[in-house]
Amino acid sequence: MQLIACEEGLHGELKIFDTTELYGELGRFRILQFADGAVQGAIDLRQPSRIVLAYQRALVGLMDAIRPSFGRAFVIGHGAGTIARHYGTERIRSAEIDPLVAEWSRVYFGCRHANVAIGDGRVLLAGMEPGSLDYVIVDAFTAEGTPPHLATLEFYKLARDRLREGGAMLLNVIGRGKGDKRIASMLATLQAVFPYTAAISAAAPGGEAGDNLILMAGPRALARVGMPAGCEPAEIEPGYVRRDRARSGEGQGGPE
Repeated sequence: MQLIACEEGLHGELKIFDTTELYGELGRFRILQFADGAVQGAIDLRQPSRIVLAYQRALVGLMDAIRPSFGRAFVIGHGAGTIARHYGTERIRSAEIDPLVAEWSRVYFGCRHANVAIGDGRVLLAGMEPGSLDYVIVDAFTAEGTPPHLATLEFYKLARDRLREGGAMLLNVIGRGKGDKRIASMLATLQAVFPYTAAISAAAPGGEAGDNLILMAGPRALARVGMPAGCEPAEIEPGYVRRDRARSGEGQGGPE
């Protein structure tokens, strides 16, 4: 791999590499890595419009299956800008807390998306009109996983209120599925807010995204949506409902 850029971001070191192999596939790829070394974004330099990572293909597959002609989606966690680049400025608004990540998505990944807001995604979502979105997508990470304030009852209620009738919430999370108490609590919290929820494994051959799960929440009609190619249902054990820390004494049922 060839190191292209390395700089300290808002929450740690950011690196960009060019490589001729990615998860066993030969070609010319550019990847974005955070401090934990996980691939947070990738582009095929020979075919830039292609969606390289399996979990992103699964997200796009779900979005196209649930509401093919959706109007507006809000993505928390812009990263390399794959989803924004795929759908365009008219349909996607992104939130990215680290300005360096947003800059690199333009400079190194060719994302000319003009609708990226710098700031905390929850705060930005709160400022949007109720009932104005078809999708709320959460694809944000710290070294510990999904930021805690994006995994609580209060946040999921906020997301539900910003969705149009029939709208859905999709979350890309990292975890083991069965036996993972954090993932179990996130799903239980979604179940306390939305009529229908599901957990999907977005794993792919060769080790890519082996720990990527997609949590889906929305109206009961989502139960009719087919499984994206290469995905399968994930078995998640019962969990507790997560609350904002300031309200943790109000029946949270477990630690934050």
